[in-house]
Amino acid sequence: MMYMRGFIDRYQGSGKAGDLSWLLQRVSGVALLFLLLGHFFIEHFAGVPVDYQHVAARLADPLWKAFDLTFVVFALFHGINGIFMNIEDYLHSGWRVFWKGFFWVAGVLYLVLAFITILPFKG
Repeated sequence: MMYMRGFIDRYQGSGKAGDLSWLLQRVSGVALLFLLLGHFFIEHFAGVPVDYQHVAARLADPLWKAFDLTFVVFALFHGINGIFMNIEDYLHSGWRVFWKGFFWVAGVLYLVLAFITILPFKG
């Protein structure tokens, strides 16, 4: 009985720590489903050959830029958030801070690369 009391005291208050991450993971997953289906239909099943001219013309349109950037932002958030959830579940040492920092830097780097590739594209 004494062991159980120590166990409960040690983890008290941590039951709702990941609620927002869990919810946002599901929301971004649903958004990604629709974005991915739209991407596949438009790029692979619409009957238009996918070549440089097609992609350049598409990326010259601000609405397509917004679509692609939304897709990238949701994909990066979903992936990095999933990695963070795994880090929280399975790492309980000083490596947790290292890996979270590493994936924060990697996520921001990929986001910046996406923006500087898609936004200034003139076609």
